[in-house]
Amino acid sequence: MQIKPEVAILTNLIAPYRLPLYQMLASDHFQLSVLYSGWEDNRDFWQLKHPQDNQIGVKKAWGFSIKIPLKKHRQLFDYWYLHINPGYLSDLIKLKPDAVITNEMGFRTLMALVYGSVFSKPVWVCWEGSLHTEKDIGLFKTGLRRLMARWAKRWISFGDAATQYLLSLGIKPENILQVQNCVDERWFLNSAAVPIHDIDPKPVFLYAGRLVGGKGVRYLMDAAAILQGEGYLFSLLIVGEGTERERLEQYAADLYLKNVHFHPPVKSTAMAGIYQSADLFILPTLHDVWGLVVNEALWSGLPVLCSKYAGCAEELLPPANIFDPLDPADFAAALRRALTGKITPPERRKLKTCREVAEMIADELKGVLQHDENRSFS
Repeated sequence: MQIKPEVAILTNLIAPYRLPLYQMLASDHFQLSVLYSGWEDNRDFWQLKHPQDNQIGVKKAWGFSIKIPLKKHRQLFDYWYLHINPGYLSDLIKLKPDAVITNEMGFRTLMALVYGSVFSKPVWVCWEGSLHTEKDIGLFKTGLRRLMARWAKRWISFGDAATQYLLSLGIKPENILQVQNCVDERWFLNSAAVPIHDIDPKPVFLYAGRLVGGKGVRYLMDAAAILQGEGYLFSLLIVGEGTERERLEQYAADLYLKNVHFHPPVKSTAMAGIYQSADLFILPTLHDVWGLVVNEALWSGLPVLCSKYAGCAEELLPPANIFDPLDPADFAAALRRALTGKITPPERRKLKTCREVAEMIADELKGVLQHDENRSFS
Protein backbone atom coordinates (compact mmCIF):
# COMPACT_ATOMS: atom_id res chain seq x y z
CA MET A 1 0.00 0.00 0.00
CA GLN A 2 1.46 3.32 -1.08
CA ILE A 3 2.04 5.81 1.72
CA LYS A 4 0.33 9.14 1.15
CA PRO A 5 2.48 12.28 1.35
CA GLU A 6 1.92 14.36 4.48
CA VAL A 7 0.57 17.86 3.85
CA ALA A 8 -0.12 20.62 6.38
CA ILE A 9 -2.60 23.43 5.69
CA LEU A 10 -2.17 26.67 7.67
CA THR A 11 -5.24 28.90 7.89
CA ASN A 12 -6.84 31.56 10.07
CA LEU A 13 -10.04 29.62 10.76
CA ILE A 14 -11.80 26.51 9.54
CA ALA A 15 -14.65 27.58 7.30
CA PRO A 16 -17.39 25.04 6.50
CA TYR A 17 -17.11 25.74 2.77
CA ARG A 18 -13.43 24.70 2.88
CA LEU A 19 -14.05 21.43 4.74
CA PRO A 20 -15.28 19.44 1.68
CA LEU A 21 -12.13 20.49 -0.19
CA TYR A 22 -9.95 19.37 2.72
CA GLN A 23 -11.84 16.08 2.91
CA MET A 24 -11.33 15.36 -0.78
CA LEU A 25 -7.61 16.10 -0.52
CA ALA A 26 -7.36 13.85 2.53
CA SER A 27 -9.47 10.93 1.35
CA ASP A 28 -7.92 10.60 -2.09
CA HIS A 29 -4.43 12.04 -1.98
CA PHE A 30 -2.72 13.08 1.27
CA GLN A 31 -2.32 12.62 4.99
CA LEU A 32 -3.72 16.02 5.87
CA SER A 33 -3.31 18.21 8.95
CA VAL A 34 -4.97 21.61 9.38
CA LEU A 35 -3.38 24.14 11.73
CA TYR A 36 -5.52 27.20 12.45
CA SER A 37 -5.06 30.51 14.25
CA GLY A 38 -8.17 30.99 16.30
CA TRP A 39 -11.67 32.39 16.49
CA GLU A 40 -13.08 35.41 14.62
CA ASP A 41 -16.31 36.47 16.27
CA ASN A 42 -17.58 38.39 13.23
CA ARG A 43 -17.90 34.96 11.62
CA ASP A 44 -18.87 32.95 14.69
CA PHE A 45 -22.04 31.53 13.12
CA TRP A 46 -20.37 29.46 10.43
CA GLN A 47 -16.75 28.83 11.37
CA LEU A 48 -16.00 25.40 12.79
CA LYS A 49 -14.39 25.23 16.22
CA HIS A 50 -13.08 21.70 15.76
CA PRO A 51 -14.49 19.60 12.89
CA GLN A 52 -14.94 15.94 13.66
CA ASP A 53 -13.23 14.13 10.81
CA ASN A 54 -10.96 11.15 11.34
CA GLN A 55 -9.27 11.75 7.98
CA ILE A 56 -7.96 15.18 8.94
CA GLY A 57 -5.76 16.15 11.86
CA VAL A 58 -6.82 19.50 13.33
CA LYS A 59 -4.88 21.64 15.81
CA LYS A 60 -5.04 25.24 17.01
CA ALA A 61 -1.60 26.81 16.80
CA TRP A 62 -0.39 28.55 19.94
CA GLY A 63 -0.57 32.33 19.77
CA PHE A 64 -2.93 35.29 20.09
CA SER A 65 -5.20 37.47 17.96
CA ILE A 66 -5.87 41.20 17.84
CA LYS A 67 -9.31 42.45 16.76
CA ILE A 68 -9.24 45.76 14.87
CA PRO A 69 -12.42 47.64 13.86
CA LEU A 70 -12.49 49.01 10.31
CA LYS A 71 -14.59 52.13 9.77
CA LYS A 72 -15.59 53.93 6.57
CA HIS A 73 -17.90 56.90 6.20
CA ARG A 74 -18.22 57.01 10.02
CA GLN A 75 -19.80 53.57 10.20
CA LEU A 76 -18.41 50.19 11.19
CA PHE A 77 -17.34 48.52 7.95
CA ASP A 78 -16.08 45.22 9.39
CA TYR A 79 -13.43 43.80 11.71
CA TRP A 80 -9.90 42.78 10.78
CA TYR A 81 -8.08 40.14 12.82
CA LEU A 82 -4.31 40.05 13.23
CA HIS A 83 -3.22 36.53 14.21
CA ILE A 84 0.24 36.12 15.75
CA ASN A 85 0.83 32.38 16.20
CA PRO A 86 4.47 31.35 16.75
CA GLY A 87 3.10 27.86 17.46
CA TYR A 88 2.79 27.26 13.72
CA LEU A 89 6.53 26.73 13.43
CA SER A 90 6.84 24.32 16.36
CA ASP A 91 3.79 22.39 15.12
CA LEU A 92 5.31 22.07 11.66
CA ILE A 93 8.59 20.84 13.10
CA LYS A 94 6.70 18.17 15.08
CA LEU A 95 4.52 17.12 12.14
CA LYS A 96 7.35 17.12 9.58
CA PRO A 97 4.98 17.47 6.58
CA ASP A 98 6.30 16.84 3.07
CA ALA A 99 4.56 19.99 1.83
CA VAL A 100 2.79 23.03 3.29
CA ILE A 101 -0.13 25.09 2.00
CA THR A 102 -0.49 28.41 3.81
CA ASN A 103 -3.20 31.06 3.47
CA GLU A 104 -2.60 34.77 2.90
CA MET A 105 0.62 36.76 3.36
CA GLY A 106 1.00 37.27 7.08
CA PHE A 107 2.66 35.76 10.12
CA ARG A 108 1.55 32.18 9.43
CA THR A 109 3.07 32.33 5.96
CA LEU A 110 6.34 33.61 7.39
CA MET A 111 6.39 30.57 9.69
CA ALA A 112 5.63 28.26 6.75
CA LEU A 113 8.41 29.78 4.64
CA VAL A 114 10.90 29.46 7.50
CA TYR A 115 9.98 25.78 7.84
CA GLY A 116 10.23 25.24 4.09
CA SER A 117 13.61 26.95 3.86
CA VAL A 118 15.17 25.16 6.85
CA PHE A 119 13.90 21.68 5.98
CA SER A 120 13.88 22.01 2.16
CA LYS A 121 10.13 21.39 1.86
CA PRO A 122 7.88 22.97 -0.79
CA VAL A 123 5.47 25.66 0.37
CA TRP A 124 2.44 26.97 -1.54
CA VAL A 125 0.92 30.31 -0.59
CA CYS A 126 -2.86 30.53 -1.22
CA TRP A 127 -4.16 33.96 -2.16
CA GLU A 128 -7.67 35.37 -2.67
CA GLY A 129 -7.37 39.18 -2.54
CA SER A 130 -7.73 41.49 -5.55
CA LEU A 131 -6.27 44.84 -6.56
CA HIS A 132 -9.50 46.39 -5.23
CA THR A 133 -9.56 44.65 -1.84
CA GLU A 134 -5.86 45.35 -1.23
CA LYS A 135 -5.67 48.95 -2.45
CA ASP A 136 -5.54 50.51 1.04
CA ILE A 137 -3.14 48.14 2.84
CA GLY A 138 -0.35 50.69 3.37
CA LEU A 139 3.38 50.72 2.75
CA PHE A 140 4.41 48.30 5.51
CA LYS A 141 2.13 45.47 4.39
CA THR A 142 2.97 46.13 0.75
CA GLY A 143 6.68 45.87 1.55
CA LEU A 144 6.16 42.67 3.54
CA ARG A 145 4.23 41.12 0.68
CA ARG A 146 6.89 42.03 -1.86
CA LEU A 147 9.42 40.29 0.39
CA MET A 148 7.25 37.17 0.47
CA ALA A 149 6.74 37.39 -3.28
CA ARG A 150 10.50 37.03 -3.73
CA TRP A 151 10.80 34.33 -1.07
CA ALA A 152 7.90 32.03 -1.95
CA LYS A 153 8.29 30.02 -5.15
CA ARG A 154 4.82 28.49 -5.43
CA TRP A 155 1.40 30.14 -5.31
CA ILE A 156 -2.26 29.13 -5.54
CA SER A 157 -4.63 31.90 -6.62
CA PHE A 158 -8.38 31.66 -6.21
CA GLY A 159 -9.55 33.28 -9.43
CA ASP A 160 -8.56 35.82 -12.08
CA ALA A 161 -8.69 38.81 -9.73
CA ALA A 162 -6.35 37.11 -7.25
CA THR A 163 -3.92 36.22 -10.03
CA GLN A 164 -3.82 39.83 -11.21
CA TYR A 165 -2.86 40.96 -7.72
CA LEU A 166 -0.05 38.40 -7.49
CA LEU A 167 1.27 39.48 -10.89
CA SER A 168 1.32 43.09 -9.63
CA LEU A 169 3.78 41.96 -6.94
CA GLY A 170 6.15 40.67 -9.60
CA ILE A 171 5.31 36.98 -9.23
CA LYS A 172 5.87 35.05 -12.45
CA PRO A 173 2.77 33.50 -14.07
CA GLU A 174 4.44 30.09 -14.26
CA ASN A 175 4.72 30.09 -10.45
CA ILE A 176 0.95 30.51 -9.98
CA LEU A 177 -1.62 27.71 -10.01
CA GLN A 178 -4.96 29.42 -10.64
CA VAL A 179 -7.97 27.55 -9.32
CA GLN A 180 -11.44 28.82 -8.43
CA ASN A 181 -13.13 29.47 -5.13
CA CYS A 182 -15.66 26.68 -4.79
CA VAL A 183 -18.46 25.31 -2.66
CA ASP A 184 -19.69 21.74 -2.36
CA GLU A 185 -22.21 21.90 -5.18
CA ARG A 186 -24.00 18.79 -3.89
CA TRP A 187 -25.58 20.93 -1.16
CA PHE A 188 -27.34 23.07 -3.80
CA LEU A 189 -28.16 20.53 -6.51
CA ASN A 190 -30.58 18.82 -4.16
CA SER A 191 -33.73 18.16 -6.18
CA ALA A 192 -35.61 17.39 -2.96
CA ALA A 193 -35.05 20.89 -1.53
CA VAL A 194 -38.29 22.77 -0.90
CA PRO A 195 -38.76 26.52 -0.33
CA ILE A 196 -38.53 27.64 3.29
CA HIS A 197 -40.68 30.71 2.55
CA ASP A 198 -43.62 31.47 0.27
CA ILE A 199 -43.33 35.23 -0.05
CA ASP A 200 -45.56 37.63 -1.99
CA PRO A 201 -45.42 39.77 -3.99
CA LYS A 202 -43.05 38.10 -6.38
CA PRO A 203 -40.36 38.23 -7.64
CA VAL A 204 -38.37 37.72 -4.45
CA PHE A 205 -34.90 39.31 -4.39
CA LEU A 206 -32.53 37.54 -2.00
CA TYR A 207 -29.43 38.69 -0.15
CA ALA A 208 -27.65 36.19 2.11
CA GLY A 209 -24.54 37.01 4.12
CA ARG A 210 -23.21 38.98 7.03
CA LEU A 211 -25.04 42.19 7.89
CA VAL A 212 -22.09 44.58 8.15
CA GLY A 213 -21.35 47.86 6.41
CA GLY A 214 -18.99 46.35 3.86
CA LYS A 215 -21.68 44.12 2.38
CA GLY A 216 -23.57 47.07 0.92
CA VAL A 217 -27.08 46.08 2.05
CA ARG A 218 -27.99 49.74 2.64
CA TYR A 219 -27.29 50.43 -1.02
CA LEU A 220 -29.53 47.53 -1.97
CA MET A 221 -32.31 49.12 0.07
CA ASP A 222 -31.70 52.50 -1.60
CA ALA A 223 -32.00 50.94 -5.06
CA ALA A 224 -35.08 48.96 -4.03
CA ALA A 225 -36.72 52.15 -2.76
CA ILE A 226 -36.12 53.83 -6.14
CA LEU A 227 -37.78 50.93 -7.98
CA GLN A 228 -40.72 50.74 -5.58
CA GLY A 229 -41.16 54.48 -6.08
CA GLU A 230 -41.51 53.77 -9.81
CA GLY A 231 -44.34 51.34 -9.09
CA TYR A 232 -42.52 48.00 -9.36
CA LEU A 233 -43.74 45.23 -7.07
CA PHE A 234 -41.27 42.77 -5.52
CA SER A 235 -40.08 41.51 -2.14
CA LEU A 236 -36.69 41.57 -0.44
CA LEU A 237 -35.53 38.56 1.59
CA ILE A 238 -32.46 39.36 3.70
CA VAL A 239 -30.82 36.37 5.36
CA GLY A 240 -28.03 36.83 7.89
CA GLU A 241 -26.87 38.46 11.08
CA GLY A 242 -24.34 41.11 12.04
CA THR A 243 -23.66 44.44 13.68
CA GLU A 244 -25.89 46.29 11.18
CA ARG A 245 -29.03 44.16 11.65
CA GLU A 246 -31.06 46.57 13.79
CA ARG A 247 -29.86 49.63 11.87
CA LEU A 248 -30.86 48.01 8.59
CA GLU A 249 -34.34 47.23 9.91
CA GLN A 250 -34.69 50.88 10.94
CA TYR A 251 -33.26 52.07 7.62
CA ALA A 252 -35.86 50.05 5.71
CA ALA A 253 -38.57 51.70 7.81
CA ASP A 254 -37.07 55.17 7.22
CA LEU A 255 -37.18 54.54 3.45
CA TYR A 256 -40.81 53.33 3.71
CA LEU A 257 -39.57 50.19 1.99
CA LYS A 258 -42.30 47.58 1.56
CA ASN A 259 -42.18 43.79 1.59
CA VAL A 260 -38.82 43.43 3.36
CA HIS A 261 -38.31 40.16 5.23
CA PHE A 262 -35.39 39.43 7.57
CA HIS A 263 -34.39 35.84 8.30
CA PRO A 264 -31.68 34.61 10.70
CA PRO A 265 -28.51 33.07 9.24
CA VAL A 266 -28.65 29.58 7.77
CA LYS A 267 -25.75 27.17 7.45
CA SER A 268 -24.57 26.44 3.91
CA THR A 269 -25.69 22.82 4.17
CA ALA A 270 -29.29 24.03 4.66
CA MET A 271 -29.30 27.01 2.27
CA ALA A 272 -30.92 25.15 -0.64
CA GLY A 273 -34.38 25.86 0.78
CA ILE A 274 -33.58 29.58 1.06
CA TYR A 275 -32.46 29.77 -2.56
CA GLN A 276 -35.60 27.89 -3.62
CA SER A 277 -37.62 30.64 -1.89
CA ALA A 278 -36.22 33.36 -4.17
CA ASP A 279 -36.30 34.39 -7.83
CA LEU A 280 -33.05 36.39 -7.97
CA PHE A 281 -29.90 36.63 -5.86
CA ILE A 282 -28.17 39.99 -5.29
CA LEU A 283 -24.67 40.54 -3.87
CA PRO A 284 -24.23 44.31 -3.28
CA THR A 285 -20.82 44.04 -1.57
CA LEU A 286 -18.34 46.91 -1.45
CA HIS A 287 -15.36 44.67 -0.71
CA ASP A 288 -15.22 40.90 -1.26
CA VAL A 289 -12.27 38.77 -2.32
CA TRP A 290 -14.71 36.44 -4.08
CA GLY A 291 -18.34 36.00 -2.95
CA LEU A 292 -19.09 32.30 -2.58
CA VAL A 293 -22.80 32.98 -2.22
CA VAL A 294 -22.75 33.68 -5.96
CA ASN A 295 -21.50 30.12 -6.55
CA GLU A 296 -24.24 28.83 -4.26
CA ALA A 297 -26.96 30.78 -6.05
CA LEU A 298 -25.79 29.69 -9.50
CA TRP A 299 -25.63 26.03 -8.47
CA SER A 300 -29.17 26.50 -7.10
CA GLY A 301 -30.40 27.76 -10.48
CA LEU A 302 -30.93 31.41 -9.52
CA PRO A 303 -30.03 34.33 -11.77
CA VAL A 304 -27.54 36.63 -10.04
CA LEU A 305 -26.87 40.36 -9.90
CA CYS A 306 -23.43 41.06 -8.48
CA SER A 307 -21.42 44.09 -7.40
CA LYS A 308 -18.34 44.82 -9.49
CA TYR A 309 -16.38 44.87 -6.21
CA ALA A 310 -16.74 41.11 -5.74
CA GLY A 311 -13.76 39.10 -6.98
CA CYS A 312 -16.03 36.57 -8.69
CA ALA A 313 -18.07 39.07 -10.72
CA GLU A 314 -16.21 39.23 -14.03
CA GLU A 315 -15.13 35.59 -13.85
CA LEU A 316 -18.62 34.13 -13.40
CA LEU A 317 -21.11 36.69 -14.76
CA PRO A 318 -21.79 38.67 -17.96
CA PRO A 319 -21.64 42.50 -17.94
CA ALA A 320 -25.45 42.88 -17.84
CA ASN A 321 -25.49 41.17 -14.43
CA ILE A 322 -22.80 43.36 -12.85
CA PHE A 323 -23.38 46.78 -11.26
CA ASP A 324 -21.72 49.45 -9.12
CA PRO A 325 -23.49 49.59 -5.72
CA LEU A 326 -21.97 53.02 -5.06
CA ASP A 327 -23.75 54.43 -8.13
CA PRO A 328 -27.47 54.61 -7.22
CA ALA A 329 -28.55 55.00 -10.85
CA ASP A 330 -26.46 52.01 -11.99
CA PHE A 331 -27.75 49.83 -9.14
CA ALA A 332 -31.36 50.82 -9.84
CA ALA A 333 -30.83 50.14 -13.56
CA ALA A 334 -29.58 46.62 -12.74
CA LEU A 335 -32.69 45.91 -10.67
CA ARG A 336 -34.83 47.32 -13.47
CA ARG A 337 -33.16 44.97 -15.96
CA ALA A 338 -33.89 42.06 -13.63
CA LEU A 339 -37.54 43.04 -13.26
CA THR A 340 -37.98 43.35 -17.03
CA GLY A 341 -36.21 40.10 -17.93
CA LYS A 342 -33.08 41.70 -19.41
CA ILE A 343 -30.38 39.92 -17.41
CA THR A 344 -28.66 36.67 -18.31
CA PRO A 345 -30.14 33.48 -16.83
CA PRO A 346 -27.92 31.43 -14.51
CA GLU A 347 -24.98 29.68 -16.19
CA ARG A 348 -23.10 26.93 -14.41
CA ARG A 349 -20.56 26.21 -17.14
CA LYS A 350 -18.05 28.68 -15.67
CA LEU A 351 -18.23 27.09 -12.22
CA LYS A 352 -15.71 24.49 -11.09
CA THR A 353 -16.84 21.70 -8.82
CA CYS A 354 -15.17 21.10 -5.49
CA ARG A 355 -13.76 17.85 -6.89
CA GLU A 356 -12.22 19.64 -9.88
CA VAL A 357 -10.48 22.16 -7.62
CA ALA A 358 -9.22 19.42 -5.29
CA GLU A 359 -7.76 17.50 -8.25
CA MET A 360 -6.02 20.61 -9.59
CA ILE A 361 -4.35 21.25 -6.23
CA ALA A 362 -3.47 17.59 -5.72
CA ASP A 363 -1.91 17.28 -9.18
CA GLU A 364 0.22 20.37 -8.54
CA LEU A 365 1.50 19.13 -5.18
CA LYS A 366 2.13 15.59 -6.37
CA GLY A 367 4.02 16.80 -9.42
CA VAL A 368 6.42 18.88 -7.34
CA LEU A 369 6.85 16.19 -4.66
CA GLN A 370 7.58 13.55 -7.31
CA HIS A 371 10.09 15.85 -9.01
CA ASP A 372 11.85 16.52 -5.70
CA GLU A 373 11.93 12.79 -4.92
CA ASN A 374 13.42 11.94 -8.32
CA ARG A 375 16.03 14.65 -7.93
CA SER A 376 17.05 13.35 -4.49
CA PHE A 377 17.83 9.93 -6.02
CA SER A 378 19.67 11.25 -9.07
